[in-house]
Amino acid sequence: MDIRQTVENLDFYCADYARRLIDTLKYEERVSNEDISHILARFLNILHVNGLYAYFLYVLWKRYSGSPVERKIAAKVDSLLVGEQGAPSLLRLEAIGLPLAKARDTLDAGRELARDLQGLFLAKELIARTLTYARLQVRSPA
Repeated sequence: MDIRQTVENLDFYCADYARRLIDTLKYEERVSNEDISHILARFLNILHVNGLYAYFLYVLWKRYSGSPVERKIAAKVDSLLVGEQGAPSLLRLEAIGLPLAKARDTLDAGRELARDLQGLFLAKELIARTLTYARLQVRSPA
């Protein structure tokens, strides 16, 4: 398998998890498109400006201390993208290959990724792509 094929496969996972995230937030949680877009933009900003570990901390903070809408969105983002040990989240997929088998939760995942620079950059890229795709999907007129 060449590198181009690998990137395309990972991109597919990002698009798939973005769709899952938006479908869950819009149709199960009944969150408005504007709220989803606004909060995902803040998550992306934290990720790009402050890095992956700051992003993890911010999402967890919003999950437990945010407004009701922020809590819903942060909980779904966290569980679908990072999740807990044994969860079918994006970063824990076997096909992704990140060293998160021992990580019990999001903070443990951050610590594990801090030990693997290549994995850290891959995780950041996957989360950024997924959040970007989700934001574009929620803003599209379909």
